[in-house]
Amino acid sequence: MPITVRHEETLNLNYEVSGSGQDVVLVHGLGLSSMKTWINQVPELSKHFRVHTYDVRGFGGSNNPDGKFSVQQHAYDLYGLLRTLGLEQVVLVGFSMGGWISQQFTLDHPEMVKALVLSCTTSGLRPEGAQRFVDRAAKVDAIGTEPLADEQIRNTFAQESFDHQPELIDFYRRNFLDPRENPPASYAAMFRALSVTQWTPQLGRIQCPTLVVCGDADKGITRGNTPTDAAEILHKGIANSRLHVIAQGGHYAHLERPAEWNAMIIDFIKEATR
Repeated sequence: MPITVRHEETLNLNYEVSGSGQDVVLVHGLGLSSMKTWINQVPELSKHFRVHTYDVRGFGGSNNPDGKFSVQQHAYDLYGLLRTLGLEQVVLVGFSMGGWISQQFTLDHPEMVKALVLSCTTSGLRPEGAQRFVDRAAKVDAIGTEPLADEQIRNTFAQESFDHQPELIDFYRRNFLDPRENPPASYAAMFRALSVTQWTPQLGRIQCPTLVVCGDADKGITRGNTPTDAAEILHKGIANSRLHVIAQGGHYAHLERPAEWNAMIIDFIKEATR
C-alpha cells in the first residue's frame, strides 16, 4: 500500500505491514531492488513480530520526486517513515544496500534502534571495490541491465542454488530486469552512491545488540578478500555483536537458506528484546 512521507519533499513509499508484537523493519538490497526480496521472510517473521517492509525511493513502487540518491538520503527517508508510522524504537534488519542504510540510520538515530541485523553487507569498500561500483554504474548507463544479468546472477548465488533452486534464479532474473522494480537509472545511481560510503572507523559508535550474517559462498562485490571478510570487519568493529556464517550461502543467503536465516533472526530478536 502507498504511504506518504513528508519532510523536505513529499515522498510516496510502497509499504506493507504484517503481524503483531515487536516492530521489525526490513530494508532491502540492490538488484532484487524491492520488498520482494523478503518473500521468504515476512510469512515466518510475522508469526512472531510486527514486520514492516517498504521499497526505498526510486525502486519498486516508491517514487523519487527530486531524483536524490544517497545512503544518507535513504536513512533520512527511513526516519521520516518511522515518524509517519509513530514508531519510536524498532529492530532494524538490513540486507546488502539495506545494511548500508541501516548502519547510517543507527549512527544517526541510535535511540531508535533496539537491535540491528546486518546481512551480507559491509561497512565500506576498499578502493578497488569502489572503482568496480563506479565502473558498473557506467556500464548500466551505457547498455542497461540486460547485458549484465548473467554476470550479476553468477556473482549473487552459490553454486548449490543453481543446481537445486532454478526457480529462485528465475525469480531474481525477472525482478532484476523489470524496469519498474529495478530501474536502470536508479540502479546505476545507487552504485555510485555506495562507492563513497565508509563507516568502518565509526562502527564502535554502534552500541545496540547486533547480529552480523554472511554466506561463505558470497561472491558479491560487497565482500573483501574472502566471502566473510566484510562481515568479520563489522563483527570486530561493533562490540556488542555476534557473527553467523551460513554454509553454502551466497549473497542472498536469506533467499537461498531461508529456514536457517529466519530461525536465527527470530531467536536473535527475541533474545535482544526480552
